[in-house]
Amino acid sequence: MKPPTRLAAAALTTAALLFMPAAQATTAVTPLVPADEPYLFTQQHRDDLWWWNGTWLPQTVPSGARVQIQLPGGPARWKPYTGPRCHPTGAARLLPMRANVTNQGTPGELPSEGRIDVYDNLQTFDYTVTGTGPAAICLRADPEPERPEDIGLDTGSPLTYVLTLLVGIPQTSLSSPL
Repeated sequence: MKPPTRLAAAALTTAALLFMPAAQATTAVTPLVPADEPYLFTQQHRDDLWWWNGTWLPQTVPSGARVQIQLPGGPARWKPYTGPRCHPTGAARLLPMRANVTNQGTPGELPSEGRIDVYDNLQTFDYTVTGTGPAAICLRADPEPERPEDIGLDTGSPLTYVLTLLVGIPQTSLSSPL
């Protein structure tokens, strides 16, 4: 059973999204990242890492944002995953609506010489997100390693990289008035 505080947070988040006035929900928010630059995420941005100690929140981006994920590659090869275990994490999973994620094509590579020991490159994955609500972007190593450390993840980490985004919903609009 989940602690009451997590259930209360999920209920408040859902209520804020469902009952937000239409004008407020459609108000344009000026993004902090220029339109020609992607929002950049790495292996340290994946969902609900242990060191968040229960304070983890999904990343927020505006609708129409370009998102790039960079993960250490070689020997690991990452591939997009859209299977049944790819879903938003935490309270975002309880929200009734979903934003759309569009893969922008073939993964790219960046040189990684001297950046991360034992990895040959950084693999890049480009997406566009649209709509309003939570979205999950998932990647899996292929072939799947025996240990998470073999692909740059912490010991005991899940082998699927999951990034939950809140699209078109600034986190400040989710705070409850005191």
